[in-house]
Amino acid sequence: MGRPKGGAAASSSSSKKPKAKPKQRGGVDFKKYKHKVGRKLPPPKNATNTEIKSKAIVLPEQSMASERAGMAVNKRGLTLRELLQQTGHYNANVRRAALNGIKDIIVKHPSELRLHKVAIVEKLQERICDTDKVVRESLFSILQSFIFPSLKEDNAISTRSTLFLLMANILNGMTHLSMDVQLVSFRFLELVVINFPSSFPRYAEQVFNNFLAVLSNDRIHLQDKSKLNSVLSALGHCLSQVAYATENGNTSNRLGHNVSGRELWKCTLDEDNSGSRAFAMSSILMKLQNLIQILVNSVEVLASELSAKSTIDAQSSEALLSALHCLDLICKIFIQEVKKPQMKLGRSKTQFGPEWLKSSVLVYMMKLWGVSRSFHEKGDDKYYFFNLKIAEIFLCLSACMDNTMFPADKFCQFVSSLLAKVKTIRNKDTMEKNLNIITSIPDLVSNAPDDSKGYILEAFTDAFRDCKVDCKLILPYLDAMGKMLLPEKTGILFTEKDSGLEYHGAWVDELPRFLLQSIDKAPSVTKVVLELLLRIGQYFPTMECGNLHSFVKLFGVKSSSGTVELGPFIKLPRDCQELAISCLYYFSSLLPDTVELLASCCLSDVLEPIILFKIVEVLQSSYKAGNLHITDQLSFLSLLMARFRIHPGPFCTQEDSQKGSSLSTFKSLNHLILTSLSEMGDGSLVLELMWDILSKEIVRIQNYAFLLCSHLKTIELFYICLFMQAQIPSLHNMNGLFRIIVTLDAGTCKLMNEDAIKVIAGYLIDAAMDLSKTIELGFQSDQTRVFQYFIKPCIIIFCQNEKVLCCTLEMLKSFATGDDHGLSCVSKLNYPGELSRRICIVTSILIFLCNDGKLHKHLSLGKSVIKGILQHIRHLMDSNLPGVTYEDKQKLRFAFEQLKTKALQLNCWDRSELEGFSSTT
Repeated sequence: MGRPKGGAAASSSSSKKPKAKPKQRGGVDFKKYKHKVGRKLPPPKNATNTEIKSKAIVLPEQSMASERAGMAVNKRGLTLRELLQQTGHYNANVRRAALNGIKDIIVKHPSELRLHKVAIVEKLQERICDTDKVVRESLFSILQSFIFPSLKEDNAISTRSTLFLLMANILNGMTHLSMDVQLVSFRFLELVVINFPSSFPRYAEQVFNNFLAVLSNDRIHLQDKSKLNSVLSALGHCLSQVAYATENGNTSNRLGHNVSGRELWKCTLDEDNSGSRAFAMSSILMKLQNLIQILVNSVEVLASELSAKSTIDAQSSEALLSALHCLDLICKIFIQEVKKPQMKLGRSKTQFGPEWLKSSVLVYMMKLWGVSRSFHEKGDDKYYFFNLKIAEIFLCLSACMDNTMFPADKFCQFVSSLLAKVKTIRNKDTMEKNLNIITSIPDLVSNAPDDSKGYILEAFTDAFRDCKVDCKLILPYLDAMGKMLLPEKTGILFTEKDSGLEYHGAWVDELPRFLLQSIDKAPSVTKVVLELLLRIGQYFPTMECGNLHSFVKLFGVKSSSGTVELGPFIKLPRDCQELAISCLYYFSSLLPDTVELLASCCLSDVLEPIILFKIVEVLQSSYKAGNLHITDQLSFLSLLMARFRIHPGPFCTQEDSQKGSSLSTFKSLNHLILTSLSEMGDGSLVLELMWDILSKEIVRIQNYAFLLCSHLKTIELFYICLFMQAQIPSLHNMNGLFRIIVTLDAGTCKLMNEDAIKVIAGYLIDAAMDLSKTIELGFQSDQTRVFQYFIKPCIIIFCQNEKVLCCTLEMLKSFATGDDHGLSCVSKLNYPGELSRRICIVTSILIFLCNDGKLHKHLSLGKSVIKGILQHIRHLMDSNLPGVTYEDKQKLRFAFEQLKTKALQLNCWDRSELEGFSSTT
């Protein structure tokens, strides 16, 4: 049908409606439904409903959380038992989560570890050979941080079997097909050896076999150097156990030396006899011999790799140092075995002697010497520590080397060049850890040819001078120097032809400097230096000590004005003080400059009495040996006796009185000084020599007393007087000076001097006035015995010299009558102005003198003096002076009667004369 033409025709045709379909005739059998796609058909009308409806059944107390109430669980709510079971799961993620959960429980509940540590180890040790790296690392962390520290604390016998199981799995891991499992097994071995060294000897032979196998594998050298470092680190710890046992004379089954592991290893000792232990050590030595070859090859490979690089790789450097450290330990083991006597095992004889060492060890060391030469020729400081370790190895073997294998001259130059570079090394901490060759210097010097010793000694001396006192190397330097100075230690003896003698003085000259610097910076060095100085003084008694003059600064420094500033000696510990004092006995040339400084130290309140007595004894011994002049010793003893301060004093506080009995110390010192003086020879000659010293001290006392008495009248200067009073010797010091005179020569004519008479009279008056104070110092409460202690030396003097007694009585009379202008300047007390008190003081002195029967004959010569005193007392009682009260007259009457009674006992006067004298009163 064609398209209609024109718009009208088209619109008319489109408006027409379609025709409707005609309806069907007849009935419909089925009704047809139209359904949409995806709609569910309704069920048929005759369908059966099969739906079941039910309610939930809830049973109380059936949850898992209620069963775990009070139990230790981790974050996921699992107990320790469940977590241990999951460590064996086939899924690696489950095993990782289980180990993390165990760590969580141990941290939050430490009691779980204390109760179940054995069960935990027995279960976790299976994971040593786990195929998953994270699982192995987690196990290592748990053992290192938690389990092993807890096992070391209790040291229970039950841990023995646990460690055996652990070692079995470690040995199994060392032979695992996976290289990663092998390497981590050596880390576990190192952890066990560090914490339980006694568990190593039983497996030593098998362990070294595994070391040989893994280090022989080229794969470990081609892989990451950190893996090689882990193996070498474990080997170093195992070799350390063998080296310790060999050095201490133990066999292979006694290699452990950790305290916590001793009990653990006792069970294995019962199973072995001496023969099997020796055979085990022999087998181990053979395996170590094979290890040397492997380690030397490793050093060559690592050295060539480092030489080819422009910068040193940290891991390669660590691997090289670890390999050298293992070689050093093996060489030390061999040297110790060579020094031991040969071991006989039945009919066979195994001998490890020098020839065996040359053929089995030194042959391989030729390659190591080549490595050191290549490093040394480069002249780069970055190879310094490698050469240092190589030199340490050869120093260990120096006793067994000869000039045919290693040129001694070149080797000495090589070591001296290493010592010379110590000053240029910037990293001091690294240098201090690796510079162990210092301790081997004495052995090298003893074995080196005479023409090669100069290189070593010169380099050693320069390095020693530049060493700081707070450096860790100072103690090795001092030890090495002591060995070369003192032949009895190492047998090194330098003759006059040797070049070593010229360095002795240089070493000794540095010791005082180290001593003075170490007191504040390194106290541990102080005692070492003092011990070394003492040994030097004992071995070289004729040594020139001119360069040791700075040693005197230890005791103090004397200024230009004459005052002494105490040195650090008084702050040293007691043992160091005793060493310093003992050194003075041998360094006699230092004594003249030290005596005055020692006296100042002795007068210090800080110094202990035992050190004070030690100083007196050492100086007395030096005098007897002819090392100290007699005038110096007399000056020292007099100074101590005159200026030793006794607490408490007249102006002491309550705290001072509780410090202790310095009086008992002074008594012991007094006895020691008098004994020393009596040993010096004729007493009159000794007193003649020291009289000027005693007079000087007496003048010093007089000057202090005069100033004190003059200032006591001014209140403004009261505190100045207190200070001056503290400096004035007490009655005990004066008593000591008088005892010196009595001990040496009580009848000396030196006492006839007017000044000496004033001192004696003033001393008696001071003692009578100070009775109440002296009782508090520890004497008996009986005043008679107290005063007798003070006047005893005066009584001895009076018995030997009656003229001194008569002059003293005249001086006492002048004091009683008030005419004491000359006497007031020799006493430290401000005399009372009351005549009644003065008379009582003099009366008490005369009564004590009269009580001594030895003085009766001499007192009869002074009866006129006593009579004059009695007349003066009578005059005061009869007079009506305004200053004399009724109480004073009663005191005067009592004194008069006492003195008259004592005068009758002297038989100096007739009874009628005295009775008539008294009746007129």
